[in-house]
Amino acid sequence: MKRLYILLLLIASYSAYAQELDLTRSKAYLRSGFDTGWTDQLPRSVDSAWLVLPSSEGKGRSIVIRDLDLPGLPAMSGWSLLPMESADFTVLIPFEADLLLLNSGDPALYMAQVGQAWELYLNGWLLRSELIDDGRGGYISRSLRGVIVPLDKRYLQRGQNILAFRIHGDPLDDRTGFKQPGPYVIGSYRQLAARNREYFDLMLIGIYAFFALYHLILFILRPQTKAYLYFAVATLLLALYLGSRTIAVTTLVLDATILQRVEYGALFLMAPFFFAFLESVVNGRLHRITPFAGLAFLLLSVGSQLFRPEPFLLAWYAVALASLLYYLFYVLAKGMLRDLKLMRERSAQRPSWRFISAIVDFLATTESGKMLFGALFLGAALAVDLYLASVGIELNVTKYAFFFFLFGAAAVLAGQFTSTYAQLESMTLGLEQSVQERTASLAKAADERSRLNQGIAEANMELKNTMDVAERDMAVAVSVQKGFFPSSPPTVRAWDIAFVFEPASGVSGDFYDFYTQQGELSGVLVGDVSGHGIASGLITVLARNVFFRRASERSGESLGVMLSDINRELVRELSSVDNYLTCAFLRIKGARVEYVNAAHTDALFRKGSSGEVITLAPKGGQDFKAPPLGREGMEISVKALAFALSPGDSILLYTDCLTEGRDKKGREYGEERLLDAFRHADTESADSILASIMIDYRNFTSGTKRSDDLTAIVLKKL
Repeated sequence: MKRLYILLLLIASYSAYAQELDLTRSKAYLRSGFDTGWTDQLPRSVDSAWLVLPSSEGKGRSIVIRDLDLPGLPAMSGWSLLPMESADFTVLIPFEADLLLLNSGDPALYMAQVGQAWELYLNGWLLRSELIDDGRGGYISRSLRGVIVPLDKRYLQRGQNILAFRIHGDPLDDRTGFKQPGPYVIGSYRQLAARNREYFDLMLIGIYAFFALYHLILFILRPQTKAYLYFAVATLLLALYLGSRTIAVTTLVLDATILQRVEYGALFLMAPFFFAFLESVVNGRLHRITPFAGLAFLLLSVGSQLFRPEPFLLAWYAVALASLLYYLFYVLAKGMLRDLKLMRERSAQRPSWRFISAIVDFLATTESGKMLFGALFLGAALAVDLYLASVGIELNVTKYAFFFFLFGAAAVLAGQFTSTYAQLESMTLGLEQSVQERTASLAKAADERSRLNQGIAEANMELKNTMDVAERDMAVAVSVQKGFFPSSPPTVRAWDIAFVFEPASGVSGDFYDFYTQQGELSGVLVGDVSGHGIASGLITVLARNVFFRRASERSGESLGVMLSDINRELVRELSSVDNYLTCAFLRIKGARVEYVNAAHTDALFRKGSSGEVITLAPKGGQDFKAPPLGREGMEISVKALAFALSPGDSILLYTDCLTEGRDKKGREYGEERLLDAFRHADTESADSILASIMIDYRNFTSGTKRSDDLTAIVLKKL
């Protein structure tokens, strides 16, 4: 019963941590200026230089510097055309860290928005700096959305902790501070990273860009149809606007001011092109008021690029609303009345259904009806979003409804094209005779094409079947290979073991094994076969069996003799192929370890008492490695290293993928970075050591595709 209570308590504690720590529920302390001495302690209650913001009680909280009555700051207005001089501000947010947070594998901070330039401190220790010199004595703007910062567990302490932000920016700018009301939470890095997935948004942006390019081509082919041009430019600006607001683009463009200018420029110019498209579809031409409206939007756009954009954005709201009312209640309504009257006249022969028939025909066949239906659909989606937002639900139906609206608008243009084509077809009736004369030759060509298509289809089917068989064979090979290798580390006395085995794709060229005798760990093997594919995978199974058999038969002989025997057998087995293999092998007897290496990556050793990390190699730098195994004509001379381990010491074995991993700039992860990650790893267990190393590796290689198999084993002496 006691164990059950403990289990329930752990589950409840984990659930509490999984719910994330909402920082808006904590008080916030703000003041002008910045000093690192303020970053590790809360101000005294009598210090009038600090402003205290209360808890949001879970409703979210934005912290915009200009909206706060900070001591020493003048009164500010969002209508000011010129920016103020940038200044520093300090924001302190305390939070409580329990044991679950301290022992979590990947604690991180998520911020919905922070800007303009900023630094983050945890208990006085700098975690991240976005203060990038602009070359003019200031800093570039780094106003970011969806920021995730890993929290270094070395700086976390049980009980109260302090997150300190140095905010540098224009006090008049609404991006100086934390503009979004939330979320600002502490939780698991992997769970927080899921908030920033933009796959669907990026897909929509790509679709909008494709729409723009497609209709621009249609305009080039048919320049008299201006609606193609208006629609192409409007959707291109929409794609540009949405793209400038994505989290992904901030990794490509450092200066957020550039993105802001692109965002505002696209937003300001998008509206007049959409309105021009609406009017050209409904009336076939533009009213003389439309160019003047477009000029007003253009002047607002230019002003937003030369001065502070916010006043021009407020003016844009007014101009856009007035234009929307004009185009909806004058242009669209006028076209609706015209088309509806025509529909009712056409359905006059059905008196009982005249009105309903006219409505249906109006919505289904007329441009104004289709645009009205799209506007109603978009308005309904907006109303749903507003209602859901009022009850605390963020569904964002409008984003998807707008996509369907644009799709419908494209369909209207396609309908016009089809209508034009139908008119052209009706004009070709006089050419019917010549068409009939050509029918016979075309039919013959069609028959020949059908036979050719049939042959292509049969070839495609055969190719598909072959690919299916190859895919099934590969799946079987992967399953068989995994069955030969241990799926989990052995449970042995005096050792804590953790490993990771990640094939790049399909069958792996890496292999590993653990040797045990009567509950004791007697040996560990990590190897790498040259090449890729099924052939290398088959050799891994062969090599593992050879090592296992020789390790059992030669347990009483020296490790060098055993490895020489293994090499001779592998030479015989691999004589018909060009593959060879490298390996690192440990023979373990109690606390004593023997180590040999055949052209493999160096094993790393971490001293538990001091945290010192070294490469396992002879003193003096002598080369003790044997050449690769399995090469005919190469007699190997094997030297073994012998050493003893104390409780808390740990060893890292790995394949070359770990050090050869590259970041987006093509830089290698490298042995020095691996040594540093091993040195600073969480040493609570072998799992925590390996997890710390892999987190550092994955952060470094984030955004790149791994092309090699990865294997790593951590042994910790208990």
